[in-house]
Amino acid sequence: MRHGLLVLGLQGLFGLWLLAAATLGAMPTPAAWALAALCLGGAALFLALIRSGWSERHCPDDPALTLAHSAFGLVCAALATPFTTALPGATLAVALLAVVWGAFKLDARRARWLVGWAFVLLAAGQLWPGAPPAPTLAAPQRAVLLLTLAALVALALAVLLGHLNGLRERLEVQHVELTEALERIRRLATHDELTGLPNRRALLQALQAAATRQTRLRGPVALVMIDLDHFKAINDRWGHRAGDTVLRGFAERAQATLRGIDTLGRWGGEEFLLLLPDTTLAQAQACVERLREHLQRTPLDEVADGLILGFSAGVTAVQGPADLDAAIERADRAMYRAKADGRGRSEVE
Repeated sequence: MRHGLLVLGLQGLFGLWLLAAATLGAMPTPAAWALAALCLGGAALFLALIRSGWSERHCPDDPALTLAHSAFGLVCAALATPFTTALPGATLAVALLAVVWGAFKLDARRARWLVGWAFVLLAAGQLWPGAPPAPTLAAPQRAVLLLTLAALVALALAVLLGHLNGLRERLEVQHVELTEALERIRRLATHDELTGLPNRRALLQALQAAATRQTRLRGPVALVMIDLDHFKAINDRWGHRAGDTVLRGFAERAQATLRGIDTLGRWGGEEFLLLLPDTTLAQAQACVERLREHLQRTPLDEVADGLILGFSAGVTAVQGPADLDAAIERADRAMYRAKADGRGRSEVE
């Protein structure tokens, strides 16, 4: 509707310009009235087709009737050309405006068609054998008409540029929203929703990257499987919401003791996998003990006053990309041995 109203307004201004040209003697009065009526009547008809919903039902790919509007504008400009020979090039500006207006909203195929249609109509208008002789027009009158037409074209271009600026701003907003949505999707695909830690998929990717780097640089890589002790008892006593708080609390406290190159992820349930690049088995054991001591110093008071979280851990070394699955199994076996031997301890395999 806004598009249709804009076209109606511009066609109306063009009709008024034609009447002004006839008043100043630049074209025959009957032709000016007929062309003005055609411009206004055609624009009003298009507006009625849009307002009634006809265009949306029958032209779903162009409900604003942009192609038809532009083609009609070219017809009006071409019909006016033989009668405005005293103002050479005047209607050409109107025709170019119709092409530009339509080209910014049409696909490439329709835009090419519109340009071809403009050429045919303008050539026909110039070569029409029935064109009346050009009247004599005084320089001041010619200047007034050309300046008025220039103002009309400038107004239309200003409206078009404002419309394009609005489109650009909306595209920028959509680009930002799309980037943020893609980042959220990526994070959901690679991170555990509860703890915010990398999930199993992301952990396996990090393991593969660390093992590949290990092969190239020949540095040690350690792997630690961690299982929280008595987690089921916490759930049974304080509820699953308390269990969720324990998982988040462990993730926050563990990350506070790790290096930037270390990767802690949730493997599943109350199990966590810790990847330690450039770390020997002895250094990995020391890292686990630092984490254990940190948990001793920072009880989970948010769950219950003085609640100290313990865990059992299995530590192993990764021997290259081909050893990843076996390393995970070794760490898992060592962790279960630690639990079987009394929990709250670490085993190495």
